[in-house]
Formats: sequence, C-alpha cells, structure tokens
Amino acid sequence: MSNNMNLSIQILPVEIFHRIFDSVDAQTILFSIRSVCRLFRAMVNSYDRYNLDFKLISKSNFHLLCHLINPQNVLSLRLCDDEYTPKQITLFISLIRLQQFTRLHSITFIGIEEFQLNMILKRINLNFLTSFSLQIQQYDNRRKKTTANFLSSILAKSNIRKIKLSINNDRISNISWPVNCRINYLVIDSEISFDNMLNIFSCSSQLHTLILKQNLPKFIKNMKEICVFPQITSLTIEKLHVTIDQLESFLVLMPSLIYLKLIGEQCELDGKRCEQFIQINLPYLNDFEFFIDITKSISQMPEDLELIIESFRSPFWIEYKKWFVVSQIHSNDSYRIHIYSIPICKSVLQYEFDSYYIYRSNLTTLLKNDPFTTKNITELVLPFKSSTFENMTEERLTQTNVMFPNVTKLNLTIERRSFLNSLKLLTPIINVSKLVEVKLESHCFHKDNQNTLFDIISILEQAYSLSTLIVHSRYCKYELYPYLNRICSIIPRQIKHLQIPMNKLNYIEIILERCQNLTVVQFEITRSKFSQEVIGWFNQNTKDSTFQRHAGCDIIWIGKKINHIEDSHKRFKLDENQCDF
Repeated sequence: MSNNMNLSIQILPVEIFHRIFDSVDAQTILFSIRSVCRLFRAMVNSYDRYNLDFKLISKSNFHLLCHLINPQNVLSLRLCDDEYTPKQITLFISLIRLQQFTRLHSITFIGIEEFQLNMILKRINLNFLTSFSLQIQQYDNRRKKTTANFLSSILAKSNIRKIKLSINNDRISNISWPVNCRINYLVIDSEISFDNMLNIFSCSSQLHTLILKQNLPKFIKNMKEICVFPQITSLTIEKLHVTIDQLESFLVLMPSLIYLKLIGEQCELDGKRCEQFIQINLPYLNDFEFFIDITKSISQMPEDLELIIESFRSPFWIEYKKWFVVSQIHSNDSYRIHIYSIPICKSVLQYEFDSYYIYRSNLTTLLKNDPFTTKNITELVLPFKSSTFENMTEERLTQTNVMFPNVTKLNLTIERRSFLNSLKLLTPIINVSKLVEVKLESHCFHKDNQNTLFDIISILEQAYSLSTLIVHSRYCKYELYPYLNRICSIIPRQIKHLQIPMNKLNYIEIILERCQNLTVVQFEITRSKFSQEVIGWFNQNTKDSTFQRHAGCDIIWIGKKINHIEDSHKRFKLDENQCDF
C-alpha cells in the first residue's frame, strides 16, 4: 500500500470502516482484509459486530474461523449440520467456549440434534436475542420438556421479533407462549394443529407477518365462534391443499391482510367468488399472489381455460386491483391446470421441453416467454427426453430473451435415449453463467445417454459461479462406473461440492487434483469394503476430514491436504464397449 493511500486512510474515523464491515462476511474480514496491512489489522481487531455464518464453509476455514474469532464480538450465529458440513455442530461445541457468546442478537440452527440444542442454549446468553431460527434434525424425548422451557424463555424475551420454527407439532404444543409475545415475524415449517395456531395468534398481538411452509391444519373449526386477529397483515401459505371453503374460513380470521400469497394444489379459485370474498372480508388487500395446480378427471381443452379466466376479467381484477392471471395446460398433461398470478410467485418450477403450452390470460398484452413472468423462478426442473429437440420450434431455439433469466439451480432429468444438442437447448432457457447448483439425474446412465451427460458437464465450464454438481443415478449406480474416468476428467474445476457414484480410489485423486476448491464430496458407494477404503484414503491424505454415512452416500467434509496428491494413475479414455469394474 502506498504512503499516500495509507495516510488518507489513517485520517478517516475507524467507525466508517466498521460500518463497511457490517456488510461483509466474517471470512472476508478475518482472512482477507485483516492481512492487507497493520492498519487494517488494527481495524479488524477492534471490530465487534461479526455475523458468523458457517453454512457451506470449508473445513479448513471452519477451524481457522473458530480459532480467530472472539465469541464476545459475535452478534449473529448460524450453525448448519447438513450434507455440505456434516457433524459441524458437534465440532463447533468442541472448539468454542459457548459461555463467551454474551451479545448474540440472532441465532440460526439448521439440522441440530435436540441434545445439542439444549447444551448450547444452556451456556449462551439469550437476553439480547431479536431473531431465532430452529430446525431440529434428530429428536430426543428425554429432553422434550427442557426444549420447551428454553423456547418458552426465548419467546418471553423483550427484544425478540423474528421466529422461524421447523420442529414437530408436539414440540410446538409444549411451548408456553407468553401472553404478550412481541414477535412480529413468524415462519412455521411444520404441520401444526389448529389449536396451536390459534394460541399463537392470541398471544402475539404484534405479529404482522406469518409464513406457513406447510398446509393449513387438517381440521379447521367453525370460525363464527372465534375472534379475529387484525394484527396480521401479511400471510403466505406454501403447500396449500384444502378446499376453497376451508381456505375462506381461515382467511376471515385476518381482516387486515395487505399481502396474501398462496402456493398449492386442488384449491380451485374462481375469479368472481374471490372478488366478492375480498371485497367483504379483506378490504385492505393490495397484493394477491398465487400458483395453484388443479388435477381434473377429464382432459382439459382451451375452452375450459377460457371459462376459468373469464371470471378474472372483471374491472375489479384488471382496472382496480391490476391483478393479472393466467390459466394454463401443457400438451403432455392436459388433465392438470395451472392457475397463477403474474409474475409467477414461486421459486421452483418444472418446465417441459417437449410440450407446448396453451394458456389464457386476463392481460391482453401478455407476451409468450416473457422474462417478467418468470423473474421469481430461481430453481428449474428440466426433463431431457428423446423428443425434446425435435419438438422445439425454431422460434424457441433462436429467441433472444432467456425464458428463465434468474435461475441459479438446475435439475436435469435425462431419459434413456437423449440424443440432444444440449447447448442449443439450454441457451434460450437459462443463463448458464448464473448457475450455482446443477443436478444431473437419470433412472440409469448407460451408452444411450452418456454423450448427453458428457456434453452437459462440459457446458458447465461456462457456469463461472457453479459451486455444486450432483450426478445421480436413481437405480443402478454401477451403470455409471464405465464412464467415471471420462466424467472425472471434465468436472468443472470451480466446483466446491460434488456428489457422484464412486468405485475406484484413483478417481478420487483425479477429482481432488482437478478441483482445487472442493470442500465436500458425497460418494454414492454400494460396497461397505470400498467405503472403508475411501475413509482410509482421506485419513492418509488429509487432516481433520469429517465422515458421515447418509442415504447411501459417504459424505466427506474435506480437511487440509497433507501433501500434494500426485496423479500416479495413468488417465485413460474409455470407449462405449469398455468397462472398468
């Protein structure tokens, strides 16, 4: 750093840099900024508002971060025990003095075991909590009462505002919700009884936003005898599966709704009925988003779509509210109707390459394949079939607008016979350079679709942000074995997380030599003896790797490499008739 630059930085108040640090992750602050110069090192050392997020962290960075961080300077903590960071929480407990977390404002536990939850909550200071998120992976009924006591205590804190619970209903029912609970934002990602839900509403007079990740309670009681809850102004239900009568019976409890989102199936929305209900019961509703799948007993025709959309063509929908709606079927499944608002409000969508879509809308200027309609979709499921390429029109193949411009996660299902020009197919559908995660899946991989698999993997070199690659055969893992050498030699170098069938140690060497940023691997292994050989190999060639067997996979959170792994095995190319197992 030049003297002039150093001098200009020195005259600035350190608080300015600390405000900048508030928007930077802990790894960047401690591993990059801290090492620039002595001045920056001093600024980092005096900083005390860290956001400590361990999701997707590498094993070596995890150890280093636990070593460098002062728990007293941490305001936000997220721990994650999943397929990318197995056994992270156990390791965290062993490395950190939990009692030193005295200033936490936000805590997130993902995949925690119940005994770990009790151990951590018993030792850290919870008095300053404003946000708490919990997803329990493994329950222990011996700790059921203790868990309820801790959660009741958190909900009674005067500063608590945001809660997310992904726990069993029996754990929720044991919580003693304080009469004047101060939360204003609640996410429930589990099935919950109607009585529990009403109890929460009654105790939470400041609750404004409610997000239900699961369906409504199965048994909704008569609402005439129940008071309303005008404090709730925003409601989202993501797995709706009730009748329209049941839905309306629930919505009348919240007459002050300003925002409503419904994602689900079999809840038939009629424009005229919705209009009347909203005018009478939801007079303040400004934003109404929905995506509903409805399966009919008979095949649907364009006339059926027209009949549905006609009910949404009143001035109420088009002129007053400006809520625009589409009813749609596709040629491969004319028994299923999609009814949705524009833009599509859900983030995950399946798109049929080899199907043509028939739709009707109350928006007269709706453009086909308009990116505005699909702007909220970030994850796309694409079935690759033998008929895909021939059924795509030249217009679709040469269109300039990408149909799904914001997709970052892609799930490609490759059928038995898929002779495709993959790049020509993908280019009009997604922006490959934005992809972060790709899953390539088939019922079985073999010589009929191997070229498609190789082609797609090669294309992913253009996905500069790609960090996760999954190659998965649903049934016969061994059918990929003849092609593993080729696959390992073309895996994108930038990936950090890899799932793939595995049968030879030398392929592991090829992968780790090629992918220097790899932090976790999930090897689909069918033989227990080879599984032990893989563990032995990582113990010999890495330090502090973590192992876990789950769902037919050996998951290795890769530790520090002991030595440079020499590629001592000759790489060879297999033709379609060769076999290496």
